[in-house]
Formats: sequence, C-alpha cells, structure tokens
Amino acid sequence: MAAFHCIQALGFPSRTHVFFPIGDQNRYNIINKKQRGFLVFASADKKSDKELYLKSKVETLLDSVKWDDKGLAVGIAQNIDTGAVLMQGFVNSDALATTISSQKATFYSRSRSALWTKGETSKNFIKVHDIYLDCDRDSIIYLGKPDGPTCHTGSETCYYTSVPDLLENKQVDGNKLALTTLYSLETIISQRKAELALPQTGKPSWTKRLLLDHDLLCSKIRYLALFELICKSSYPPSLEKASYRSLNY
Repeated sequence: MAAFHCIQALGFPSRTHVFFPIGDQNRYNIINKKQRGFLVFASADKKSDKELYLKSKVETLLDSVKWDDKGLAVGIAQNIDTGAVLMQGFVNSDALATTISSQKATFYSRSRSALWTKGETSKNFIKVHDIYLDCDRDSIIYLGKPDGPTCHTGSETCYYTSVPDLLENKQVDGNKLALTTLYSLETIISQRKAELALPQTGKPSWTKRLLLDHDLLCSKIRYLALFELICKSSYPPSLEKASYRSLNY
C-alpha cells in the first residue's frame, strides 16, 4: 500500500474503506460550515465534475457515520505493517475529514474541544494509508505507519499493559506489544538476539543456540519441515499441530 493512484474506493461498498490519492493532498482544504468539516477542492483550475463528485462522496460518507449525541465516534490507530493497535481516541466529522485530506491521523480532544493531529507536538505522526468503518459505522480505524513511538510514555503503542500480567503481579513492560502470533514470535526472537550481546551465564536457551549456530538452525528447519509432511498422513492431529507450531517458530 505504498501509493494509491485513484480514489474510487470512496464508493464505499459494504466493507467500507477509503483510499487516498498520493500527491494530490495539497489540492484539498478543510473549512468549517455550520460546525461541519467538508472537503473543498481548491485547484486553480475550474472544478471538474470528478472533483465535485468526489466531494459529494466524502460528504455522503461523513453523513453515514453514526456519531454519538456529542458528534463523536471511537477512533483507533493501527500499524498497517504489524497489526499492532497503537492508540485510541475520539473522532468527529471534522477530524475524519482532516484525516482524509492530510493523510495524518487526526482526532478530537474532548478536554480542549479542538482537533489535534497525532504528532503535532512530538513529530511522531501516523501516516494514514487506509480508513475502515465497522459494520455499525460507529467506530473508525486509521491504518497507518507511525513515524516513531505513539505513546506519550515513549512506548511504541499505548497498549502494552497485559491484564494476565497484572493479575500475576508482574511488572508492566513498556516494550511489550499486543501483536498477532507471528509478530509476537518475531519480538521474542529479536529480544533473544539482542541478549546475545550481553555477558552470558549458564547454558544458553534453545532459541539462542539456534541464533548462534547457522548450521543447527538450518538443520532444525529442514527436520521440522519434513516432520510436518509426515505428520499430515501418519500421525494424529494433535502431534501435527505441535509440529506446525514448532516449524512456525
């Protein structure tokens, strides 16, 4: 999703999402009209029928969102590469319209009663590549790439506190991320690799042994790949699942 050369997805089918035309954002300006944000195509040329059509489609989109009694909807920013949930805020029609035109995640501050763009102070903007509405159209996801840590604490994401860890009285780790399985494994392996630079005591873990010995790593992958093929025809499903998990790791 490095670039979008059209904006046809503003037709908004049942699975609603928005595409942005890269390089054309300077043609759009946000203005207020009756406390309502909408897009004005401020090209020096005469407004084309296409521009008017796109403006109408965005207006239709903003009207279709089920804003609450305060004109707000929940807005979630998600890393488009890793799937990590970065932060949650609130969005009104002006914030959504601004995000569409600027391609930067923009929210509405309830305490300041004003729009704010993530990164306007820290410069850690979230470059929005896509936007999704849920089936009820009362919550919004900004899919984007963060320029740096999203949380004000310096963590990559605001969601680093694990409830099971709290219940077990474990210390909160600001570097822990709520990731999908494969990205969680990648994080663990990266941590083990970083630990190799530190003084080692005792017997290294199996993961560290694999990282230190390229031949051992390759032979383990070959063994598990072959075992996975054999399991599909000769072993019970439980053993097949265990083999598959090991191969993924």
